[in-house]
Amino acid sequence: MTATVSRERTLTIMRWCIFAMMSSKCCTTNAFVPHTVSRSMVQLDPINMNRSPMRISGRGSSSSIMNIGNSKLSMAVEGDFDPEAISRSVEEIKAGSWKARLNALYKFTRPHTIRGTILASVAGTTRALIDTPGAIANAQWATMLPRAIIGMIALLLGNAFIVGINQIYDEDIDKLNKPFLPVASGEMSKRFAWVTVAGAGIIGPILVYQFFPFMLFKLYMLGWTLGCVYSVPPIRTKRNPFAAGLTIATVRGFLLNFGIYYAVKDAVGSAFSWSPKVSFIARFMTMFATVIAVTKDLP
Repeated sequence: MTATVSRERTLTIMRWCIFAMMSSKCCTTNAFVPHTVSRSMVQLDPINMNRSPMRISGRGSSSSIMNIGNSKLSMAVEGDFDPEAISRSVEEIKAGSWKARLNALYKFTRPHTIRGTILASVAGTTRALIDTPGAIANAQWATMLPRAIIGMIALLLGNAFIVGINQIYDEDIDKLNKPFLPVASGEMSKRFAWVTVAGAGIIGPILVYQFFPFMLFKLYMLGWTLGCVYSVPPIRTKRNPFAAGLTIATVRGFLLNFGIYYAVKDAVGSAFSWSPKVSFIARFMTMFATVIAVTKDLP
């Protein structure tokens, strides 16, 4: 009896280890974690691995089944990696469907990065207004709101430029690792991708130069340049884990949060000064972005 119990415990531990390795691979590798659906939802019964199939399904994408033993894994992933859906989209685009083209353009901008940019903008703006006495009560909203909208557009254009140029130069890699992306899947031609990237890369800096202090323009162009050399040879910092982490952490962690806070302070006519709360946000996001940069492509 003791030997039987010990054997069962050993098998259970082995099953949990196998599951940990499988779920790590499915949940952290970009080949299995595309980018349009919700976060992972995992259900597994390691005790009954020999009695049920494993299923991977996503809200907004078709279900996929992987049989590993008889374990069951239900997972909602962020992306549409259904080859049939992608093929239909390519055919619709060739047929002239504007809806399919707009959807490909939306995917090209990497929506999860857009959400991060918007969230950082809202948080930074709110923090700056709270930190400035009388800023909310005396704010000239008729002037500030249009300027805030222009600033948000400039940030999103900068974001589109960085993620877009990455997809162009990573096309061959993405065909294996991220086949759901529009350039890799054929939903967007490389020519149209270049037009989109060029437009975003030109209009964004012009907006910042025209409507914001020169200090912000310099910060914007620093982020623009770092985002460019991250993907473009011969520098291509993403080839080195340390350089890649430093690049993403600088842009996403420091420049974005500092730039937004500085812009709001300037808009309300207050001298810039670091607050402990904003300093914490900048440091936390820098470390957070560093970890993401280093781990996001781990197998």
